[in-house]
Amino acid sequence: MAYDGIKLLTARKKNAKRKHEQWVEYIISNYRKRVETSFSDIKKCFPAAIHAITDKGFIIKLMTFIFAYTLNFFK
Repeated sequence: MAYDGIKLLTARKKNAKRKHEQWVEYIISNYRKRVETSFSDIKKCFPAAIHAITDKGFIIKLMTFIFAYTLNFFK
C-alpha cells in the first residue's frame, strides 16, 4: 500500500519464495534494528507495571516516562 509516496515493507522469512532484493533487505534490517533499540531503551525507563485507574491517568504516566527518557539524553 502506498499512501502519499510511503510504502511499508516488512522483513520476510529466510525461506520465503518471493524475497525482497538484497538492498531492500539491508534497509529493512537497518531501520528495524534502530527502532527495536529505541523501544528497548524507552522500556528500560518504565517500571514493571503501570498502575492507573483511568485512561487519562495511564496516558499521563506514559507521557511522563517518555519525557524522562528524553531528559536522560541531556545529561
